Amino acid sequence: KKFKKSIFRHQKRDGSIMYVQIKGNTINFNGIQAEIVTATELTELYEKERNLDKAYKELSFSEKRFRSLIENGRDLVAIIDLDGKYKYVAPTSTTVLGMDPEAFVGKSAFEFIYEDDARQVKAQLDKMKVSKSASIGAYRFPDANGDLRWFKTELSNHLNTPLIEGIIANTQEVTAEIKEKIVNDLFTELTLTFAKSISLISSLDQALQRLVLLPKIRVSEIWLVAPDHSELHLVSKSSQQSKFALFHQQTQELTSFTEEDGLAGKVWKEKKVVIWDDLGANKDFLRAEAARAVGLSTGIGLPIMYGDEFLGCIVCFSTSAPENLVETINLLTNVSEKLGPLVKQKVTEEEYRSIFNISSDPLCIIGFDGYIKKCNKAFSQVLGYPTTYLYATPMFELIHPEDRERLEERLSLLMSGHNTERFSGRFLTSSGDMKWLQWSATVAAESKTLVAVGKDITKQKLAEHALQTAYEQLKTAQKIAKLGYWFRAIDSDVSEWSEEMYKIYECSPSTFVPSLENIKQTLQPKDQHMLEDDPLFHVEPGIIKSFEHEIITLSGKLKWVHQEVRLVTDETGNTIKIEGTIQDITASHQAMEQIKKQNETLCEIAWLQSHSIRAPLTRIMSLIYLSKELDGGGKSTAEIMDLIMDSAKELDAVIAQITVKTNLIHH
Repeated sequence: KKFKKSIFRHQKRDGSIMYVQIKGNTINFNGIQAEIVTATELTELYEKERNLDKAYKELSFSEKRFRSLIENGRDLVAIIDLDGKYKYVAPTSTTVLGMDPEAFVGKSAFEFIYEDDARQVKAQLDKMKVSKSASIGAYRFPDANGDLRWFKTELSNHLNTPLIEGIIANTQEVTAEIKEKIVNDLFTELTLTFAKSISLISSLDQALQRLVLLPKIRVSEIWLVAPDHSELHLVSKSSQQSKFALFHQQTQELTSFTEEDGLAGKVWKEKKVVIWDDLGANKDFLRAEAARAVGLSTGIGLPIMYGDEFLGCIVCFSTSAPENLVETINLLTNVSEKLGPLVKQKVTEEEYRSIFNISSDPLCIIGFDGYIKKCNKAFSQVLGYPTTYLYATPMFELIHPEDRERLEERLSLLMSGHNTERFSGRFLTSSGDMKWLQWSATVAAESKTLVAVGKDITKQKLAEHALQTAYEQLKTAQKIAKLGYWFRAIDSDVSEWSEEMYKIYECSPSTFVPSLENIKQTLQPKDQHMLEDDPLFHVEPGIIKSFEHEIITLSGKLKWVHQEVRLVTDETGNTIKIEGTIQDITASHQAMEQIKKQNETLCEIAWLQSHSIRAPLTRIMSLIYLSKELDGGGKSTAEIMDLIMDSAKELDAVIAQITVKTNLIHH
């Protein structure tokens, strides 16, 4: 009978598996039915077959995966010869370019590659004659719609490989990367332009000169919104050729637009990209005739935005139709979207520079290292130093030695982020004089600088010093003259007193409030009506009223004061306050009383001299005449002498009385 066979797995003693083929058939042996069995180990052969099967499956899977990648991926795979002719093109050409592989096979790649890029592609292809590989940098290749796309290719030499016999070209699209690079390169170029240029206009002029170099752009403009947002102003313009410069020459009077006027105004209103075609026939385009004259057909308006703020717009003109400007419009859109911060910064710098340069107040930027980084003309002029000296000299060397520590402490607080009030100090000028400067400052932490705004307050300080001196002198004069000043608002009950007022009344602000009632208590009862009555009853506006009266101080002393009072009115003639001065005239009043008494005594002395002395003196003179001329007139000499003695005693008594009164005058 036919042999039966099968393969079995057996576990060996060490636990490993072995494959055994068992063959057997039935026989008749000496009349006995028996089974002949043979066993053959096939482990090694079986493992080889299994590995071969596995390899075949993996190869089949890899082939399918490779085919899937070729047919469904985004890479363009082709086989070309040394002349660039296509021998094979993968089906992905349909997906990527919208063109079937058959559209390429048998044709040269140079029939499709953009002519400006053909030279660099040919140079790399020629290397394949001696090289195994080469890389072709970015180049342009049209799709089914004729739009140019950017690609890069890796070449691999398989000219001697059977079944291939060509150069494998593995191509990847890099359109997005290249466009982004173009935008970034252009933006970087514009950024450098803005950074190098001092003025905003210069920056914009150079930026436009770069934009008109873009493909199909003939004229470009930049319009910026006015500070009051009332209109747009044409601030910069550029043209590719003198022919297109005529466009601006013919429309030179149109340099301002309101919102919605013209293309620029439309962009302002819409705040988005606006494209107008057929400009020469566009009734909304205010410069249609000039555009028609130079052949400009398409206008592209692109807003310049900073966040939500509309700063202005870029307007570009082309002789091409909009459908032929797609790439350029996309490029301009991307650039304009990034241009806002640059323009905003430059506008801010321009405004700051204008304020910085024309300000009559000193302005400076101080580094954290203590050196002046920038200052305006006013700062240089007020100190009298050239800017070269100011920039090379530490700030604190310009400050008066007595003020340095204080100002350094203030600046240190600012640098550490603490707010500080205005501060002032004395600065040394080139002539050796001192200038008082008052400062307000803020920190620019990112640049490690202080922006400081100063004010020359030298005249104010001198005036304050003079005023303080005058005030001290006035206080001294008031103290010497015992003269106090007071005033009271017409609708107030409490007066404001000078220091000398409190001294006159022998009190202090802490112990006495000069209200009408309290002041009334310091007057004699006969004078209190002066405070009870309406001031207008005693004083007329514009006329100073003087009077003297007694006061009773808080210590109980009686003092005589001389008071002068007047009413103060506003510009309309309404009385707003009453003010006056009080002078302590107690001493002078007492002196006057003393003088009065002395005058009375002198009058008495004069009377005594004219009357009491004359009588005894006359008698003495008569008795002498009687004795000398008339021999006594019947009187003896002794009698006459007694009479003279009596008169002399009377005269002596009068003289003694005069002496007493005279002593009273001196004491």
